[in-house]
Amino acid sequence: MKFRATVVSPRGENPTSSSIEFESDFKAGSKKNIQDARFKMLELHGAEAVSWTVTNVQRLPDSAPSGPTEQLMLDFRDPVEPPKRARRVNRGITSSGL
Repeated sequence: MKFRATVVSPRGENPTSSSIEFESDFKAGSKKNIQDARFKMLELHGAEAVSWTVTNVQRLPDSAPSGPTEQLMLDFRDPVEPPKRARRVNRGITSSGL
């Protein structure tokens, strides 16, 4: 799964913030997911990013759906009518004749 993380450098003379995209097999925001983000951050920015922190991790939507398209999912079968309810039969004593 693809994720986007926001990384921030410590506050100093020139604070830096950037967004990186990385792949991980873990749930967004979990320790292992953030660890994968840190590895990608260090790979991109090098030793300069050792003291940076990961502040936000979001899952990116899949770019292309792998399933069939809408046209292939159309159903051309005849519609099924719901079953008709049986009429209610009153089998009790009626109040006619009182």
